[in-house]
Amino acid sequence: MRAILWALLDVLHREGQQVQSFCSQARFTGTEGVAAITGLNPRHLDSWLMTPEVCREIFIRGTAGCDLGLVEGRFRAATSCDDGAGGRLETLCDWLDLPVVSVVDVAQAKQCRMPPRPQRADALLLDRVAAGEFHALSTDLEALWGLPVIGALDAGPRLRQAVRAVPAGARPTQKLCTELGNRFLEYWQPRRLQRLASRRELSPARPRLFRCDLPQSQRTIALAYDEAFHCYFPDTLDLLELHGATLVAFSPLRDDRLPANTDVVYLGCGQPERYAEQLARNDCMKAAMRDHLRRGGRIYAEGRGMAYLCQQLDANDGQFHRMAGLFPAVAHIVPDRSEPSPVEITLNRTTWLGRAGTPLRGYRSNNWSIEPLGALSGCVAQANHQYDVVARDQAVGSRMSLHFAAQPDLLSAFFHPHACRQTVADSRTPMPE
Repeated sequence: MRAILWALLDVLHREGQQVQSFCSQARFTGTEGVAAITGLNPRHLDSWLMTPEVCREIFIRGTAGCDLGLVEGRFRAATSCDDGAGGRLETLCDWLDLPVVSVVDVAQAKQCRMPPRPQRADALLLDRVAAGEFHALSTDLEALWGLPVIGALDAGPRLRQAVRAVPAGARPTQKLCTELGNRFLEYWQPRRLQRLASRRELSPARPRLFRCDLPQSQRTIALAYDEAFHCYFPDTLDLLELHGATLVAFSPLRDDRLPANTDVVYLGCGQPERYAEQLARNDCMKAAMRDHLRRGGRIYAEGRGMAYLCQQLDANDGQFHRMAGLFPAVAHIVPDRSEPSPVEITLNRTTWLGRAGTPLRGYRSNNWSIEPLGALSGCVAQANHQYDVVARDQAVGSRMSLHFAAQPDLLSAFFHPHACRQTVADSRTPMPE
């Protein structure tokens, strides 16, 4: 579906439309590439993590000043809302009263054999249309289903291969997006999309999360941001700033020190395995991390940002690369194409991020694992999830991506940390130099 999504966004961009895209789950799955076209990072909604009010507020705030808001996702066949797969696009459509544009793959369409009708749809985009068959297909589908076709993309095997070659989370080239857009323009029906998007008006909601009267507490948060670490929830960063934080970006790949006056280091997810050798060579930054922790500074790392804090990173390239060494463990990159899993856990010890008994919800990637090398202090009560959150002194690592706008009590810990009532077992062990 990436090909037709990029084609649609490219055409809207050419027409001067500012589009804010939203993922239908609070996880990082490769849709970040749309930022290369829209100029805006995707935001995230999630019916499993968030209340209807929070989803509504994030959606309204995210689309302010934009011409169109687009929520991307897939409908699921399961009828239960609690099927263990996390947030549901269907629920978001109900909560926000969104019109639905369904992408229909017509590559297998034969005479008298049409693809299955979408479960719920207000309009259609046709994907993989064979040369010369668009008009016949669109006429048949509109007559059979009573749904307007607003655009299509042809099969284009060369372009399809180029789209598949773009790694998950990477940005497509402008040339590729332009070529996709040119193909899409042959079938584009902009007035139909305009009528669909404007027929339902979303009334404004009173801000609860993003208020102007939020308590202020000055903190300098050093945000790891480069090719290796770049996956953050925009609403989390917005809330940190609204509470008074100053976010200063730094690069674990290239910088030799942390930003001045850093209170908290924040390492997001990314692809450190692709840059493992370069990260391992930057001894100055690794030393800066350890010095920050020795001075009582706090560190929070999530997803594969946590892998950088381990002693070693097994990047699945036949080598073990030395990382920052804050956690006595090896992070193993595991070839796994499955999507991130929703995880709900409970802390069984107090850290600066949360007290014992605090519930956490987030999505955990399945393409890496952690192997303890010593007294690694897990912080989770549930069996088989012990190392989903680990701590050492003032460093906390989470294998899950946590959307703090959906869990504001956790976000407040960046400003007012919870006091640790116990010293973790390995805190007396000297850190490796």
